[in-house]
Amino acid sequence: MSSIAEEQIGKRIRERHGDDQSQLDVIFSLFDRILVEAPAGYGKTSTMVSKIAYMIATQRIPYPKRLLALTFSVNAAYKIKKDVGAQVPELLHYAGLDIDVHDKVIVSNYHGFSRSVLRKYGYIYHPSLLDIDNLLSIDDSNAEATMKSVKSLTYDDSMLMSNYSEAVKNVNTRFLADNFAKYNEIVIANLLPTHVIPYNAILTLAIKLLSDNPGILAFYHKYLAAILVDEYQDTNMLAYKLISLLITDRSKVILLGDALQRIYGFIGAVPDLLSISEREFNLEKITLLMNHRFAANTEMLRLDSNIRRNAEQPSNPFIEGEAHIELELADDQIAEASKVAETAKSLVETNPGLKVAVLLRGRGPNADSIIDIFHEKNIPYFFGLFTDDDPDYVSFHQGCKSEFADLIRDRHSITRSVGALHIQRIKLICEQKPSRLTNALLSLLEIFWEKVFTDFSFMSNEEKVQLIQDTFEYNSLRQYIEFVKANITISTVHAAKGLEWDFVLIPDMEQNQFPSYWGLCSKCIGMSDCTLQINSETERPFLEELSVFYVAVTRARKQVRFSASRRRLDRSGDLRSCGLSCFLRLPGIAPVRLHNG
Repeated sequence: MSSIAEEQIGKRIRERHGDDQSQLDVIFSLFDRILVEAPAGYGKTSTMVSKIAYMIATQRIPYPKRLLALTFSVNAAYKIKKDVGAQVPELLHYAGLDIDVHDKVIVSNYHGFSRSVLRKYGYIYHPSLLDIDNLLSIDDSNAEATMKSVKSLTYDDSMLMSNYSEAVKNVNTRFLADNFAKYNEIVIANLLPTHVIPYNAILTLAIKLLSDNPGILAFYHKYLAAILVDEYQDTNMLAYKLISLLITDRSKVILLGDALQRIYGFIGAVPDLLSISEREFNLEKITLLMNHRFAANTEMLRLDSNIRRNAEQPSNPFIEGEAHIELELADDQIAEASKVAETAKSLVETNPGLKVAVLLRGRGPNADSIIDIFHEKNIPYFFGLFTDDDPDYVSFHQGCKSEFADLIRDRHSITRSVGALHIQRIKLICEQKPSRLTNALLSLLEIFWEKVFTDFSFMSNEEKVQLIQDTFEYNSLRQYIEFVKANITISTVHAAKGLEWDFVLIPDMEQNQFPSYWGLCSKCIGMSDCTLQINSETERPFLEELSVFYVAVTRARKQVRFSASRRRLDRSGDLRSCGLSCFLRLPGIAPVRLHNG
């Protein structure tokens, strides 16, 4: 590449990123291995796109080698693919380069990449892996359900598989290592012959294949010049093992993540993985420093900063100024729910086009009371109160996957008529058991199919088929919540991860609610008056609950407002006196009460 071309793309990148020196430090870094700490709203995606473009332009990914971009979720992978496909060519144009980006960058999630490996070489273990996309994928965490799917499986083997799944969720590295060979043996001998494969086995078999076959692993080492991983904090032990196998002493490595957005610990995200990998892979750490999302809002900037400082030094955070955030304090849950509904309604009526989210720590009587009030007041909203492991949420995706497989069996092209027929079939199934959840998921299904022909129109037919299969396979329809037409969404924080709204209302900021009883309050010695005391026992659960709180706050593009009750509903539906959430008493957070209830 000529010095003039490098100068041109460098100039365009500097124009694109303005005065954000931390972003430019990432893009132009001379280090081959970097860890990018990227808080929400700090411009991670645009930085990543420019970094990829600059690496291509400066021939740091020489022909015919590739950059492999991985991430935790299906939707995040396809978003990266869309952003890279749309923006990288525009940046390369300034350097006078006409390069097919798809020939330089492979984008996938961990399971997707593992599938590609098994599709090519899995026949070594069983011929059914050549057709891995048509195998029945199952969650093997429930031993009885696994035995129903595979009649020949013994109880002991199904229990080992269940325990292995539990070990992934609990980050039990010893159990995973000790039972790795046995787990794969059971899958190969008993499940693959029946055309069934567990989700975890997609990763374990890929790891086994690369570990057992040095020649195949050597090919990937030579083929992949650079490994980039986004949302790295969500990585579990199996994905970490896969990444560790792919990285060599010569690999260029870019890991992007934020430890404070690690809210998937309950499904296996490895604690302290960013710090562990910084040492393990000899990474140079660069932290993005400018919050672009809240640049014009001093109080939200302080709130973001002060939450992060409480995470950095839980016992003695360094605070420069307090964040004054509005708080509605009601006498009881019914009064609070009414105020939440009135506020949401007023916001969308006085600000046409404004998108509002009501984000809840979880389901329960308090959440139900808010839903009931919205119905009583006839306020339209989108129902997003589900989690990734909600049985009805999972079964809806399984139905979508089954019907899609049946539809494309004799069809070669993904057309709008195929999408319409698929939606029609799912509607007929849902009519047998209608609910708020199925109605909401039908809306998301319609949005998803529209996106297939708009946002993902650049994909080949084969890629569209893979997108659709992956979305249903990995229960990913929730990622389309932000595109619903309703101006108000009521959702759990976990379902809202990765999404944004203009205004976010966070109710139930009370003892045992947010933070949750099981997450932190039951472990806190100051539980009687909600005076948080950080010690060796409470620090980790505090940080885990604080991560959920931070994710909730940073779903707002413009503003957040809290609300709480002096008396909340317990699991029996009875009103109980309670304290204000300790999170609203953290150093640097000063709630401004709007009403006394």
